[in-house]
Amino acid sequence: MISELKERSEPATQGVLAPRSWGRRSAVLLVAVLVVCIAIIVRGIHAGEFSYNVDETEHAVTGLYAAALMQDHPAHPIDYTYQFYAQYPAIAVIHWPPLFYGFEGLSFLLLGANVVAARLTILAFALLGLTAWFEMVRDLQDEWTAALATALLAMLPTMLLFEKTVMLEIPCLSLCVAASGCWTKYLLYQKKSTLFWFVGFASAALLTKQNSVYLPLFCLASAIAVGSWRLLVTPRVLWSVVGVALIAGPYYFLAYRTHWQTTAMNLADNEVSGLAGAMFYLKSLPGQLGWTMLALSLLGLVTSPRWDRRKITLLMLSWIGACYVTFTLIGLKDARHTLYWLPPFTYFAAGMLTRMFSRPPLKAVAGAAAVVLLGSSLVSAWSYRRPYISGYSAAAKAITQIAPSGIILFDGDLPGNFIFFLRADDPHRHFLVLRKALYTTRIEKRWGSQELVHGREAVEDLLRRDGVRFIGISDHTSLDFEVQQTLRDMLQSKQFKLLGRFPIFSTWQPDAGNLLLYENEQWAPPADKLLTIRMLTLDHDLIVPFSQFDVVDNQEDKRRGTTQSYEDQPQAK
Repeated sequence: MISELKERSEPATQGVLAPRSWGRRSAVLLVAVLVVCIAIIVRGIHAGEFSYNVDETEHAVTGLYAAALMQDHPAHPIDYTYQFYAQYPAIAVIHWPPLFYGFEGLSFLLLGANVVAARLTILAFALLGLTAWFEMVRDLQDEWTAALATALLAMLPTMLLFEKTVMLEIPCLSLCVAASGCWTKYLLYQKKSTLFWFVGFASAALLTKQNSVYLPLFCLASAIAVGSWRLLVTPRVLWSVVGVALIAGPYYFLAYRTHWQTTAMNLADNEVSGLAGAMFYLKSLPGQLGWTMLALSLLGLVTSPRWDRRKITLLMLSWIGACYVTFTLIGLKDARHTLYWLPPFTYFAAGMLTRMFSRPPLKAVAGAAAVVLLGSSLVSAWSYRRPYISGYSAAAKAITQIAPSGIILFDGDLPGNFIFFLRADDPHRHFLVLRKALYTTRIEKRWGSQELVHGREAVEDLLRRDGVRFIGISDHTSLDFEVQQTLRDMLQSKQFKLLGRFPIFSTWQPDAGNLLLYENEQWAPPADKLLTIRMLTLDHDLIVPFSQFDVVDNQEDKRRGTTQSYEDQPQAK
């Protein structure tokens, strides 16, 4: 053991290091950890709809767009994208990179457009990340440390939230971990193949979410920390940088050209600044790790000279430091942005318990402590329930059963959630949703907004010009624009018929209100030939001819006469 540690502590530049070979025990431990993690992550996978931070709803709808794009393979994809957005205005193909949506779209094509298919996509990325983390820790320490560190990481409450939510955090984190593992192997062993894989994973991470921009700083800091900074200027590494730029660069160039002003507002957001901004992510650590795991991580870091190699400790600190510096410099603050620094913390906690003690009595005590920690984490993870909301799917399904087609004006919370289920229940695309007809915002109102319609007469004119037949509103949403109240006052007139009241169930809000569906009994096909959508996030508005949408089946509706009403729906849970 001493000779092995001595050999593995030699500088990488001497070329004597070699990665650990895989054995049966490593494979069995990895499979066991992954099986337990799968059981925990899929628990409750059918429950609820899309809601988290509003972003989750747009990730879901953008996945539907990707599925449609792959299925239809249009000759003019840009025009196709404009038309899809005009009909289902909840996609974000420029605001976020495209890679995740390709996989989510494939999942929808294979499994259908539903919440399970979307969440299974997240599960697949989670398993990739956990496998990469196991391999990295196993190579730096041993398989027992790797198994403990991987299990602890997967069962952190913060990780569980995003392992069960259709957000980009887990896909991006997993690809970043895989890239970091490849980069670490290159620094320590200088294997050419690991650098090749690094280029692939780093590029994929950058094409999944912009938060992966901390990777260049980690690469720089870790190379200096382990004494391999000369590798940074070798042709092999320089060509790798060029490779990443060529793969990920086109998206970022496009985003810069079309979306820069909105991105700049994210970067320069000063809602939390100064000392509060510098301390924001440090204060978020207890909530991310829990006090017990944080204490064990810090204790493991302090005692690392007794059980860890110095260069590996510095490498992990480089990882933590790169995340802290990068996200502190970005104006927009959110605790989930630093999900990426959680793996090194679990490394220090697990390493201390499995590696620090070699004498039987203390080693047995540390082993027992590891078992207790793992057991308590497992119990907590098994009982964890992701916050969720439900009720929108019932409202969307009712619309498709009431009429064969129609244009819907929607003004309520989580429009993307409603749009997802409407599109899922409308395979032939006979419905169109107007989400930005009354007002529009630049993602958040504080970054810019515009009220587009003023007064009752203007709303009536909008309904006529755009051929609005159905109107959906939330009765508990905040009214930020005068026109929202104007619309709600109009809906009390005889012109509008209440078709259904759909209770919304929320695990975090005792009374989430209802989604109300109305029919405009004076509706007619659109008087305008063009549908114009005001876009504050782009340098131009979207203008799409109504003739491109098959959303008004006039003859069939004449035959059917008045549509049916839905009684108040039971509260969904």
